[in-house]
Amino acid sequence: MKVVGAAGVAAGVTAAAWWARKQARPRPDHGAPLALTVHRPYQELVDDDGAPRPEELRSLSGRGRLELTPAPGTFGTEVRLYPDQDCTTCRSEDRQALRAAKQLLETGATMPPDSPVTRRRTVTSIPLEIAIRRAGAGGRL
Repeated sequence: MKVVGAAGVAAGVTAAAWWARKQARPRPDHGAPLALTVHRPYQELVDDDGAPRPEELRSLSGRGRLELTPAPGTFGTEVRLYPDQDCTTCRSEDRQALRAAKQLLETGATMPPDSPVTRRRTVTSIPLEIAIRRAGAGGRL
């Protein structure tokens, strides 16, 4: 019994140390660009004067400085969004808007995250529901 108690204390100390290290890490620079590659030719997305052509990209330019460049080879167009420093929207909203624009430009529609397979809410399904709700706000673009 003492071994189990000692193991529980050790696990608690380890978890507390991990959490403290995670909180002490520097947050990503909010001035850093959000970037992704859209699989559409550069000429389709930009006017002759360099302004973004589709409405999906024009709506992004209101969130900060939008930069479009041809991707290497024939891979489409690189889209970079430099969020405004004085902007009140959070970075996760900018990420979601950029993802939605990419989906609209490539497929014409946005795909919502899958709904959980479980039919009823249980104590064990709540963390899954929370993770699915937050799925669009983090991770790779």
